[in-house]
Amino acid sequence: MSQNGKVVKAGLGYTIGNYLIQGLNFLTIPIFARLLTTADYGIYNTFAAYESVLFIIIGIAIHTSYKNARFKYKYESEAENSEYNFESYVSSTMIMIVVNALLAFVILNAFYPFFHNILSLDRIELILLVMYSFGAAVVQCFNSNAALNYKYQSFLKVSFINAVGNIGLSLIFIFFMFKNNRYMGRMLGTTLTIFVISVMIVISFLRQKRPNHVKEYLQWGVNYSLPLVPHGLSQVILSQFDRIMINKMINSASAGIYSFAYNIFTILLVTYQSLDNVWAQWFYERMNEKNYTAIKKISGLYVLTLFIFTACVLLVCPELILILGSAKYYNSIYCAIPIIVGGFCSFLYLIPSGVEYYYEKTKYIAIGSVSAAVLNIILNYIFIKKFGYIAAAYTTLVTYFLYFMFHFAFARKIQGFHLFNNKVIFSTIIALLALDFLTIFLVKLIIVRWIMAIVLFGVYLLYEEKRFGIAGRFVKSKLHR
Repeated sequence: MSQNGKVVKAGLGYTIGNYLIQGLNFLTIPIFARLLTTADYGIYNTFAAYESVLFIIIGIAIHTSYKNARFKYKYESEAENSEYNFESYVSSTMIMIVVNALLAFVILNAFYPFFHNILSLDRIELILLVMYSFGAAVVQCFNSNAALNYKYQSFLKVSFINAVGNIGLSLIFIFFMFKNNRYMGRMLGTTLTIFVISVMIVISFLRQKRPNHVKEYLQWGVNYSLPLVPHGLSQVILSQFDRIMINKMINSASAGIYSFAYNIFTILLVTYQSLDNVWAQWFYERMNEKNYTAIKKISGLYVLTLFIFTACVLLVCPELILILGSAKYYNSIYCAIPIIVGGFCSFLYLIPSGVEYYYEKTKYIAIGSVSAAVLNIILNYIFIKKFGYIAAAYTTLVTYFLYFMFHFAFARKIQGFHLFNNKVIFSTIIALLALDFLTIFLVKLIIVRWIMAIVLFGVYLLYEEKRFGIAGRFVKSKLHR
């Protein structure tokens, strides 16, 4: 199979498979939305937000080093009898994650009163937090490793088992063991599944290649990834901290409504992350070839395609909320609309950040992300207090746009010239901002919004057909049989 064919197949595999897996989660959103009170929903999502922080600390963002380590150390079969190879690098990173998780377990328990007062989690919940974070760090490394060779089947297998186990155990715990504290059933179901999977992954990596030269590997790996820890924490602040602030400044019910709006954005996030698994590896390969023309051309098509998809979801998101939730989540419509636009800007960040990762300029990534996160906290503190939880959606939009702009500027500085199709990128941002306000204005006019979505998608299909002629070739092949 050609390289382009391999990339396209992997992209489709990641996206379609992810939707099939996430489809299970989407189908259970109405179930958990009804089983959990808005307060329970807010408590669980706050727990998940804490996990997003501890996961980064335990993993030290070491998975981000895999793409560069792949070219630095090479696979054992390519390493020409070198004592250093990529497989032993990966197993060495597993040792580091295990040690970090044990340290986190000891520290959180040794200083339990302090962390209990800050996080409002009891001892059992803190232990679950460490287990969940450890599991997430290991699974993230597994996924990054699989993406290097477009091995989407391995990624999908682990993701499917995690999704089914997560949902199944959560429902069992909620119905039979934690009827009065249903958020605990959800926590246990989520945590135990990913923890068991992660232990099996660690054993598999260690059996594949025993770790050696651990000190040398981790010295390079940590030097690469450590600046990305503040970057990762900043991403958590941008995506999760608003829920924590709403929970503290207003109440857990408001945090639950706001969190539900984020579930609609998950539809888009699945697509963004699936395609980025393929885009990132393809980008590295083209950068190695110095094929900048291909990067500029494909980046424009990539952004345009995801703009159309995002715009269509934006136009129909009020109905998605009513279908997946219930009347008690109706106000989340006014959060979901700006969150979707901000989320598109977070996707755009992935494009210029590839330059920073490629040249190992991770300090620039940290600077841009921390700046955006600090701004997000300040804006949230000011506007949540003044306008309520819906204001957090708009502060998220503003900070995600600035987040993208920071990294766009840094990529230009590092590369020395504009590598991407800027005309398409900024046109889609302006168009989506306009569509944000239009959707709010037309929120009661369901038919008008759906017609707009269908027309927009139809025009895009005609444009793609004009460029590639896929449907035309298919019809001709059928007629000539």
